[in-house]
Amino acid sequence: MDNLPTAPTGLCARSRADLAARRDVFGAAAVVRVPASGAGFWRWYAEFVRCGRQVKIEEVIDVAAYPATTCGPALWYSGGVESTFARVQLKARGISPALLHIEDYPVFTGPDRRIGQIHFLCAVVASSLGYGPIYLGMERNDLLLGASEFMRGYVERHPVFAHRWSEYQPEHAVLTLCGDLYKEEIISWLHERAIPITGTCDRLRGGAWCGDCYKCFEAFYSAKAVRVDLGIRLTCAAFDRYYGEYRRYVDSGFADNFNNAYQHYVRLQVSYGLAFDRKQDCREGAP
Repeated sequence: MDNLPTAPTGLCARSRADLAARRDVFGAAAVVRVPASGAGFWRWYAEFVRCGRQVKIEEVIDVAAYPATTCGPALWYSGGVESTFARVQLKARGISPALLHIEDYPVFTGPDRRIGQIHFLCAVVASSLGYGPIYLGMERNDLLLGASEFMRGYVERHPVFAHRWSEYQPEHAVLTLCGDLYKEEIISWLHERAIPITGTCDRLRGGAWCGDCYKCFEAFYSAKAVRVDLGIRLTCAAFDRYYGEYRRYVDSGFADNFNNAYQHYVRLQVSYGLAFDRKQDCREGAP
């Protein structure tokens, strides 16, 4: 494919072609040039992200396939809720995948990270390295995708993306073992088995929680909904920021949804009667 950017370390020509096509989709190009064997996937992807608007797909015949799956299965592992669940499930099935970490690959801090979600990047990096199948922790999220173009831009972190990618690249299939479970159900499952979550916090590792980032906020309330105490208390600043964003979403008639994240808490409140309580949920003396 012509005029491709210089390949980041570890990416093959097919990865570069797929990333270039993805940039064209998000960049509203009139014509999206794609590898010939992937026209069906790219037509679905482009029309879905652009909310049904037809896109001209131009097939390019001289793009090599991804390498063969000589490295076996891989799991993108962070120690968070979903990847911890996946690792336990794979071990129970006698599968020992290679553990991949996003911090090891430059593409996750480059320009392709500024569009879409990391799951597409996980798929192309692992495929480029010859892994397959590729396991990703993608939980059930019925309310993630909607009718708006804004919401559909988040399709890469929904199990439907894993399904479509696997049809496109069956040798490098992307699989999720928790696609039928909500986050709070996974937390409850891990808690019942005393399996620690070691990587969810955005700032701390090894099972520590800062209580001040969005990931801590999400984990705290997902666990609280099912009466699980993760040992977290939030800072007042985190509560005010993230609960404030949630209230703006509700008060806007479910239109102002920052980062397309807050529908999760509507479901928790409706399903479990989740209560947001600044006095009880925040730690004493925390700003």
